[in-house]
Amino acid sequence: MTHRRMTHLSPSDLNYGMAGSKKCLADHGINATAFAPTHGNERNNATIINEIAKYYDLAVNGFSKLMFLHCNGYIKYSSQTDCRTYFTNGTLTFVNRYSLREWSHNNIDKANSYNDSKIFDIFVNEVNSQEKYNKLNGPVLAVPIVAYHSIDNNKTSDSTDIGLFAQEMKYLHENGFRVLTVNDLGYDSKNNVLYIKSSPSNVFNQSQTLGAITTGALTK
Repeated sequence: MTHRRMTHLSPSDLNYGMAGSKKCLADHGINATAFAPTHGNERNNATIINEIAKYYDLAVNGFSKLMFLHCNGYIKYSSQTDCRTYFTNGTLTFVNRYSLREWSHNNIDKANSYNDSKIFDIFVNEVNSQEKYNKLNGPVLAVPIVAYHSIDNNKTSDSTDIGLFAQEMKYLHENGFRVLTVNDLGYDSKNNVLYIKSSPSNVFNQSQTLGAITTGALTK
């Protein structure tokens, strides 16, 4: 409902942001199931995680090159083997359904001074990095969630050039990638893992990537 940093909100304002956004979208015929916190990194805050969980199924909330669907690919940071939200001792897990990790295109844009040719090569490496984990006719274990904020030619801190975006989409199309949205992710509460809804068997038969165009609290 606002674009304020969520850690700066009072409990009532935090609830207004979550419940209000859900209702506002519903009033316009949109059943929002995924949330993206302002600035995209509130994964360590249990208060915010708990508030998100009241209204949304998933949240893009944190950064990484790949999102491992069993939340077990972050061995440098955590020994967890599934996507449960809390460990048995009551502490938050490193990654879970409310802290899905995105690859922020805007961070790459800024770090490389909007050099479209260089950024395109980085993008290609990113979307192909999943091949190490997803083998032909095997299970889908990891996907890159590519997040864009604004797509324009203004070269602002939150923008990706229109021509570069078109080049990237052309690359995905011509190289047989299956492009999904965050809404294509489901959560198996029995086994505490994520899965791709349109592929119940979770068998990898072609390259896959998730795209998230994030503006404020809405991921689509």
